[in-house]
Amino acid sequence: MFRKDINPLIDYFDNITYGFWSDFMLISVLLLIPLNILLEGMKWQYLMIKLEKISIYTAVKGVLAGISVSMIMPNRVGDYLGRVFILKKADRFQAVLATILGSLAQLLTTIIMGLIGIILFIPDYFIISTGLNYWIYLGIILGVVIAIAVLVFIYLNFSVFSVVIKKISGKYYNKIQRYSQVFSWYNQKELMNVLLLSIFRYLIFSMQFYLLLKVFGVGISYPVAMMLISIVYLMMAIIPTVALTEIGVRGSVSLYIFKQYFETTGGWQPEVAVGVLSASSFLWLCNLILPAIIGAGFVFSLKFFRKSNGS
Repeated sequence: MFRKDINPLIDYFDNITYGFWSDFMLISVLLLIPLNILLEGMKWQYLMIKLEKISIYTAVKGVLAGISVSMIMPNRVGDYLGRVFILKKADRFQAVLATILGSLAQLLTTIIMGLIGIILFIPDYFIISTGLNYWIYLGIILGVVIAIAVLVFIYLNFSVFSVVIKKISGKYYNKIQRYSQVFSWYNQKELMNVLLLSIFRYLIFSMQFYLLLKVFGVGISYPVAMMLISIVYLMMAIIPTVALTEIGVRGSVSLYIFKQYFETTGGWQPEVAVGVLSASSFLWLCNLILPAIIGAGFVFSLKFFRKSNGS
């Protein structure tokens, strides 16, 4: 019985292994891995220039080391620890706070794209042509637009957070002043540059997901794929996970979101489910496991203690 059930799965993978375009798209996915890491390295280098001038090579090392450390910590908080120990002179806690600004830009990108994806998905899932549903849908669109505008405004004016800390900390401000001022170092133009790098990086790993869907035989157009992928990434940003065990959560979320769409079009088949799960799992291997293995070599060379008094 088991052999009878597993044979279709084996045949499925045999059918998608061959073909020029499949090979081309798979190679493209692999080539986008270093570009993805390079963009994150450029973003971190740009943020660190306020604390310590580092080369792009050092920045990439920090990114890889951060990915490696984050594999065993919830919601990838180890990413900050792995990076800052690459630095030689900068205050490490200040570096963590500056790194958080980069993470906030990436999270903001994920939220914006995810909300837009939900807006585009609603007409496929609900009937909005009737009077009440139509006005509800317009209200949702207005709410999303306002939410995105507010989030972007808060991010670009994050320097105000330093003033807020000063107000609420009172007499204890002198003890945390050097850290709270980190957020005031970056003006709107600099924060916008970080956000643009985050958007570019988002488009890179979203394209990887789309190409893998095509490689694994999921018949879907680019606009629809980006709509569904954006919702998947939004859900992944909300759900607490540990990167090492993220593959199960990522696969489940991807299957659920894609199933909702394909069931409305009548195209949900076991082959589609296998393709979505395979694409999601392969992307996890490419963008997390492979960089983490490479980054492990840098982790062992980190200097956790400094001889200087300013460490």
